[in-house]
Amino acid sequence: MPKAIFFNVPAHGHINPSLPLVAELVRRGHGVTYFTTENYRQRIEATGAAVRIYEGVEEDYFALRGLDGSIPQKAALALLTTTKAILPKLIEAVNEAKPDYILYDCMCPWGYFVAQIMKLPAVSSASLMPLSPRVMLNWRILRLFLPMLAKGFRAGNEANHLSRELGDQYQVKPLGMMNILNAPGDLIISYTSAVVVPFADGLPKNVRLVGWTLQANPSDQPFRHDSERPLIYISLGTVNNENKSFFELCITALASMPHDVLITTGGRFTTEEFGTLPENILIESWVPQAQVLEQASLFITHGGMNSIHDGLYCHLPLLVVPQQTEQTFNAMRVVELGAGLMLPQDAMTATVIRESVAQLLDDKRYAAEARRIGETLRAPDRMTSAADEIEKTIQNSRRVRNYDFQF
Repeated sequence: MPKAIFFNVPAHGHINPSLPLVAELVRRGHGVTYFTTENYRQRIEATGAAVRIYEGVEEDYFALRGLDGSIPQKAALALLTTTKAILPKLIEAVNEAKPDYILYDCMCPWGYFVAQIMKLPAVSSASLMPLSPRVMLNWRILRLFLPMLAKGFRAGNEANHLSRELGDQYQVKPLGMMNILNAPGDLIISYTSAVVVPFADGLPKNVRLVGWTLQANPSDQPFRHDSERPLIYISLGTVNNENKSFFELCITALASMPHDVLITTGGRFTTEEFGTLPENILIESWVPQAQVLEQASLFITHGGMNSIHDGLYCHLPLLVVPQQTEQTFNAMRVVELGAGLMLPQDAMTATVIRESVAQLLDDKRYAAEARRIGETLRAPDRMTSAADEIEKTIQNSRRVRNYDFQF
């Protein structure tokens, strides 16, 4: 049976979407070795894949470098710098393992370069929303992204230069500036649906939209909401979640409402830091999100792709509070689809939060749209079809494997 190596970056939002696919490949008999950091070992091993720990990629890779998505060119430069440092060891590992194909997250440039250098079939795992060129012709989108692009112009130039340098060094096609953080492959597996993606009909022919899988960690402690009051769940994810003032506004806004409110801080703050809480509000560092959302009536979220997909999968209307530009784009799409509302940072007050929550819960059209979209994410046999496409790609590949690459 085929053997594969999967390269990813150490981030929940990039590793988690890939796990159902890896589990399906392993079920079919594929031997998958997954490069990661120690923190993710248990979840990956639960799929049946073998885990190999990176040398030179730290556990808190993005936090250590101050990378939070607000300046993507800065992230691109950091990832390419790491690529240059670790490529020789990764090439040795591939020479030793002799896989039949390479999988890599779209934001993992060393995976792209390994596949190109070794001339192996390449499958990109798209944890970010795939965008057709038509999206960037929209003035609202351009106006959103242009300030961010200008702010990171210098880092972008350096990243582009380093990508070309790597291409010259290894005699392969470099990643262009527009796809350093969205590396293509012979096949691109995207964990969403054509309803969620704007202008999905304009995507490249090698993109496969395979839907979403709500994931529960087998080691999670059970969560049960026993109250008869509807549950509102609030989370800012695992990266840009240091907005204590937002949590405080939510406490003020929702204390008087006839709902239970569960806030998770991602370990940034303790419950004690918020003082005495109203009786309907509970604060935790971490909760099993999949279980909570299955019992909730509304999800207040930062707007990361995983969280948006989780909420829609569970048919929940969304109140999106973006913490950075990419999340603002995601929030705009949620609003456009009629599945929720967006609250910009400069419009944030307790009154606005309370009124927005009431609107989302009282107007059943939001929940109806969330349900409609959620059903498209639950496409039957979604990981089966993804694995079928990977096997076709392997069989149809005309590349001559370049094992024993010489530097």
